[in-house]
Amino acid sequence: MENGLYSVTELNLAIKRLLEGEPSLSRVQVRGEISNYKVYPSGHAYFSLKDGESVISALMWNSYRQNLSFEPKNGDEVIAFGRITAYPSRGSYQLSCLSLSPYGLGAELLKLKQLQEKLKKEGLFDENRKRPLPSFPKRVGVIAGANSAGMRDVIHNIEIRFPLLTLCLFPSLVQGKAAPDSICASLSKAKTANLDVLIVARGGGASEDLSAFNDESVVRAVASFPCPVVSAVGHEVDVTLTDFAADMRVSTPTAAAIAVTPEKEEIMAYIDDRSSRMDEAVYSRIERLGERLSSLSNRPIFASPEAIYENKLTLIANMAKRMDQSVAIKEGEARRRYESLLSGLEALNPYSVLRRGYSLVEDEQGNVLSSAKQAKAGQRVSIGLSDGIIEAEVKKIKEKQSRGQ
Repeated sequence: MENGLYSVTELNLAIKRLLEGEPSLSRVQVRGEISNYKVYPSGHAYFSLKDGESVISALMWNSYRQNLSFEPKNGDEVIAFGRITAYPSRGSYQLSCLSLSPYGLGAELLKLKQLQEKLKKEGLFDENRKRPLPSFPKRVGVIAGANSAGMRDVIHNIEIRFPLLTLCLFPSLVQGKAAPDSICASLSKAKTANLDVLIVARGGGASEDLSAFNDESVVRAVASFPCPVVSAVGHEVDVTLTDFAADMRVSTPTAAAIAVTPEKEEIMAYIDDRSSRMDEAVYSRIERLGERLSSLSNRPIFASPEAIYENKLTLIANMAKRMDQSVAIKEGEARRRYESLLSGLEALNPYSVLRRGYSLVEDEQGNVLSSAKQAKAGQRVSIGLSDGIIEAEVKKIKEKQSRGQ
């Protein structure tokens, strides 16, 4: 600067020093709406922040942009944190952003999106987990606000369409801070009711009124419910995470009642179809049995049925004859064996020996005398013969002379 006269460059540099040297501008938070958002090949983002009256240029270097938890877009209301920097060559200044975070509803939407991505990665929303609804349910559960229009719509339409089924009602809070816990408690009770299908219903409302059905505990309880679940929360344009976790999503409680109940025409068609199938099965069975009976009646055995028992009688007679012969042979062998054993026993009988002229000599004590040396002169002895006993007295003993003496 010369004599108080700035060049353009000097003035811009002076402004840069003032702006960037001001402590209050080195760490600022600004709330505004993003516009003209553009990311260049370098990864740096350039955009504007505006409110109803003013606009400020802004930028975010790639190293900071990569740390964002969301992808900014035009129209997002954000809180930007950064510092003021200036470009002397252009005579402009801008907000150099270190971080961006959604503001207000945008922050809630970001949390919801992050939860949705988390549960999706876990597979809770996979199509292959979806179970078909039963054609003819017997027990249907309904979770809805007590005495609410949604509850009444479901009851009314089910009673008209299919009054034979049993309705199990589980009133619950469906709005407010206590609603998630109330819904989870109703889901726990419904688990024990042996249901065929469950309806979770709530009429339309503002998006914040439906927040209970975006609660993680509610979504997980719906995804793990033991029977198919139909979600009927809000209107057609309203979508909650419970809709993704349920086996079927419909737009209204009335639509849910229609989805879980068959049409009367459908019931009649089902009955007619089953009746026709039963008749066809019975007639087919009778026809097959008739053909089988006819085939059996043409077999030779049925042409001469007496051959069945005649052959058996002949076989029995032959077997009886062989058995008699075998018994006779065995009996003869046994008899001969018996006679042989009897002859052997007879030969060993002492009385048989006595009948051949031998005798048995005993002293008075009953001892058998087997040698002449055992006897004494004058001794009383008993001589046993085959037909009696002789009492005698020994007169004299003569020893037998051996041959050659």
